Amino acid sequence: MSTANWKRIMATTDFSPFGNKAVAYAHELAENCGAELHVLTVADNADVAARQGGATGVLEPADKDDERWAWLAELHGETGKVRRIDAVVIGKKTAEKIAEYAQKQEIDLIVIASHGRTGIKHAVLGSVTEKVIRSAHCPVLVLRPSAAETAKAGK
Repeated sequence: MSTANWKRIMATTDFSPFGNKAVAYAHELAENCGAELHVLTVADNADVAARQGGATGVLEPADKDDERWAWLAELHGETGKVRRIDAVVIGKKTAEKIAEYAQKQEIDLIVIASHGRTGIKHAVLGSVTEKVIRSAHCPVLVLRPSAAETAKAGK
């Protein structure tokens, strides 16, 4: 699939540095393709969603004079060049919720960051990224942390 066909790109984030890296990369792709950007967070429950501070909403490039738009744009670091939809989904099965959202919203590309876990940490914690790759209806672009990022995070 060529980038010219990507109309809706989704990035997932858990607000970690790696998750934020996926959002920034997806934002750049969306700008280059003229695509809509969906930023999805999956939270275990409403309390967790509230603590994470994930504001939801739609940022339209044409609404730059709107005070709410300005507040959300500042919160998300949005430049206002693409239509951005921020969503929080509640559920414990993160990978399943990501795949469901992508299917319902007719997402053309999912951008997700891998935390780079290996060995016992990978076996115990599992891999949301792997599960998304297996269950998504569309291509999945995985961003891996650099060796320096992995070392810094203590993986």
